[in-house]
This record gives sequence, structure tokens and C-alpha cells, in this order.
Amino acid sequence: MSPRKNILLLCPDEMKATALGCYGQTQPVSPFIDRLAGKSVRFEQCHTVHPKCSPSRAALVTGQYPHVGGHRTLDLLVRPHEINLVRELRDAGYETALFGKNHTATPETLAAMFDRHEPDRGRHTLENPSHPSPVGSYCVGQEPAPREEFRDSGNTDAAMRWLRSDRDETKPFFAWVNWNSPHPPYGVPAPFYGQIDRASVDLPPKDDPSTKAPYQRALGQAYGMDAMTAADWREMIATYLEMTRFIDAEVERICGFLEETGLSQDTLVVIWSDHGDFAGEHQLPEKWDTSFYDCITRVPLIIHDPDEAEGKTIPALVESIDVMPTLLERVGAEVPRGVQGQSLQPLIRGEVAAIRDVVFCQGGQEPEMFDRVVPPDGKPRPCHAYQLKQEALYRTPEINIRTKMIRGERWKYIYHLNGFEELYDLESDPHEIQNLANDPDHATTREKLRLRLMRKLIEAETVEPYQDYLES
Repeated sequence: MSPRKNILLLCPDEMKATALGCYGQTQPVSPFIDRLAGKSVRFEQCHTVHPKCSPSRAALVTGQYPHVGGHRTLDLLVRPHEINLVRELRDAGYETALFGKNHTATPETLAAMFDRHEPDRGRHTLENPSHPSPVGSYCVGQEPAPREEFRDSGNTDAAMRWLRSDRDETKPFFAWVNWNSPHPPYGVPAPFYGQIDRASVDLPPKDDPSTKAPYQRALGQAYGMDAMTAADWREMIATYLEMTRFIDAEVERICGFLEETGLSQDTLVVIWSDHGDFAGEHQLPEKWDTSFYDCITRVPLIIHDPDEAEGKTIPALVESIDVMPTLLERVGAEVPRGVQGQSLQPLIRGEVAAIRDVVFCQGGQEPEMFDRVVPPDGKPRPCHAYQLKQEALYRTPEINIRTKMIRGERWKYIYHLNGFEELYDLESDPHEIQNLANDPDHATTREKLRLRLMRKLIEAETVEPYQDYLES
């Protein structure tokens, strides 16, 4: 087995695991990824450690929980002093490149990470006033730009150009391709739009926001979700899945390129997403910082290693911070001190059946931020739906209060800093409809999970700066 493999990291934005057939999706939207998963290692229960783009990506790069570096929201990016997967690979002799949006590192850090960065190009419609669904649905429908001019297609094209002719062929490469789809607004170019029969789309179970965290009611009201008809919900869900179908085609395109150019036998292909999307579940669109439903935290993680002849599915609980040490170990690079993630190689090799009993996720802001909320019209928003989202936060800042989650194989427990609790029995209630936190029949379970969360918070504390001695 050769340790110095190339690494191709493919990152669709906001793709929940269940959008893919290999994770249970019944609509035929991911035929290529499903086939690839069949000859790869697929992690059945990979969970992000933050439900927002930049903090999640920062955690992937650093191998640390977001709070260690203060990565609480979009603008708090990885800084030069932090542990960094890409910089470790570059120092180990890899040529590195990023295609698509950054969303991870400060400009100074980005320059130390990548030999090449080609940002988003091409067209992407963010709003369609003529779409019949309510404006808060984020629905665009068919993207007017043809596929070849669509922004995400351009990122694939740029990556393939670099791989073909612009890289140093004497070095192994690390190439990170960021696609915006299936992140809202929900829109996709032809021929993908309309591929799913709307009548065939199953609607998710109805939730009761009166028993849930306040953000659900606030967002539903701000977006005008009461005005959504069954046809509107099916349009949203179908378009999200068609965006997934588009990503499947892009994965097939770049993997086919690897085959054509003879790179496939020397390249690890990793498919991962930063977080999921409601896409109609719990009667909401998009995501929220303090929502930890599985549709938000559970993401695909598929690692295709050409040296492994057979595929396998690993049911163990894993976190996105585990990707960093896993890749470094696989290519023979040293894992730096301070990494909190655990290498998944022992799971892959079959040496252990599990590496943790719970996964951990965090989000939200400290109460001191609540008097600093930017007014909805205080800065330009990508589309009107995002302005409605900001209006909900502006009216009720407490919906974004700091929150922590632990999830085991059966139980999920969530604690919001204002004292609100959530408890779900994933065995009997996989859609997380019934909040059992105040059910006296489950008081003992709640108390056990409270203590487990307390212990997890201690376990997740930073060990930096490194200390090589201990004195009284």
C-alpha cells in the first residue's frame, strides 16, 4: 500500500446524508455516488460539530471543536496560528489547491494553505420573483443559466484544468472542490430541474413547534411557512434533491476525469458536506445555528481508497473533526499535537468497532451579542428570504442562544443556555418529532444525559498551548 496518495476532497454545501441513495434516499438522485460508495468506506453516522458553514469547515481543517479557535459564526475564520490540515499536507510535500468559495480561512491563512485558489465564477440566480412559492421558501426553481455557465460547473472545470496541466506532477496533490449546491436558494439548471415527479415526493411528518425550541416558531413565522401548500413543500424538496442530482453528475464528471488521466489509482476521493438542510423537515427551509436535528448534523462521509478492493459500511458514530487525522495518518504525515479528532483508520482496518459513545455539536452566540444584532436592512442580503431570517433574529435574538448537543446511538440530548432542553428517542422517533425532555417517564434518561454532556464539555476543552511537563 502506497502512503503518498493524492487527495481529492469534494464538498457539496448543505447536503444532508439522507439526500443520497446510499443513505436511504428513495428518489433516484445519486446513482454515481451510490456506486462509488459501494466500493468505498461509507460512514453511516458522521455528524458535523457545528450546523453552520464556516465553523464546520474550520473544524474540519483544524481537527478541533469550533470553540477552541472561537469559530462561532461565518466571519470567524481559521487564523495563521491554528492547526491546519492543508498546511500540514503542504509542509509534507503536497501541492495544494482550492476551487470555489473559501469560507474557511482568513486571507493570510489561505495564502499559507494553498498554492492555488480559484474562487467561484459563473452564474447563480439567488431569487426568482415569479416563482409561485412564498418568498420565504428560498425557491428559485429552474436556474436560467445553462449548466456549462452555472457557478458550480465552473468550479469542477477549474479543478480539472489544474489537474490536467497546471500542477507540479512531481508532487502529490491535495485538491479541495467546493460546490455551493444544494445550499439554498433552491435552484438548479436544466436538464436537472423537473426530473423528479412532484407527486412522488413524500412530505415529512408534521412537527409541533410549540414543544420545540423557540427558533422553530420564530423562523416559521418570519418565513411565512403557514402559507406553504403541499405543492409548495413538494417543489422545495424536489428541487433540493435535483440539486443533489446535479452534484452527483459533477462527482461523476471529475471522477471520470481521474480515470481518463490515469490519476484514479493514486487518488483518495473524499465526499463530505459541512452540514445538512431542513429542506421541508420540521416545516422549515435552510438551517439554523442552534438546530441539531439529524437532517442538519448528519452528513455524508465517503472515502474511496483505490488500494482497498471492497467497500464497507461503518455504523460507528464519527465526527467531522475526525477527517483531518484520518487523512494525515493515511498518507503518512504526522498528526500535530492538539488535534481533538480521532483517526478513523482503526475503524477502517476493523481493529475496533467504535471510537466514541456520543457525537458532540455546538452552535449559537453568547447573550452579550444580543444587543449587537444587525438590523435586517443593515447590510445587503443574498435574497429576500435571508432578510426574513435576519428579521427573526433581530426581533428575538434569544433564538440563537448558545446551545450544545450530544447524540448517542439511541438518545439525543440538547441544552440551550436559557434552560430549554430537548430529548429525543431516535429508536422510536427517528424524525425527532416528540420532545421528551419534560416527560416524567424519561426523567432518569434526561439526568444521565445531562451528566454526559457535562463530561463531554470537560473532555472538549483545549489542550493548547502544549505543555510537556506537569508540576504541582
